[in-house]
Amino acid sequence: MIHRKRDREAELKAFWRARGAPHEAALPAPDPWASVSLGTRLAEQGDVEGARSAFEQAMASQDPEYAPAAAVRLGLVLGQHGDIEGAKEAYRQAVNSGHREHSPVAARNLGHLYKRQARYRQACAAYQIAIDSGHPDVAPWAMVYLGNLLSSYANPEPARVSYQMAVDSGHPEAARQAARRLATLT
Repeated sequence: MIHRKRDREAELKAFWRARGAPHEAALPAPDPWASVSLGTRLAEQGDVEGARSAFEQAMASQDPEYAPAAAVRLGLVLGQHGDIEGAKEAYRQAVNSGHREHSPVAARNLGHLYKRQARYRQACAAYQIAIDSGHPDVAPWAMVYLGNLLSSYANPEPARVSYQMAVDSGHPEAARQAARRLATLT
């Protein structure tokens, strides 16, 4: 009960800070967890600017856990609402954090954004960062995505290598999809 009360108080303080409350100066710096939680709630309610503010507060805290989480969530929100450049910047910050969970996710998502913009070299580089992370879920999927991207080139060998790496990863879904794609390469 006490923990929930503290969490709620921290979330309310983050809310008022995100809203630019007139009494903001009297508030202590918001707890990064509360800012991420608030940003998530505001994003779910469609308040993009409020979510952006809350996520940016968590990012500004430079908290090693919550700043990268906020950057990934900000990237998702901005990307869904058409601010592709803002989303890419948020993802780059998460990638640069080197966080074991959030950095690979951000690299994969950054790859998707670059691919949508037909910036294939950057997409390949972002997918490679996700692969190099060795993350047990993200890396195998990044191998598949990289293979998909590379399969459009005249030489199918790089795609074959990427798909084979995904198969060899043993990831249940990514390996199965990579095997299907591998079978279609000529």
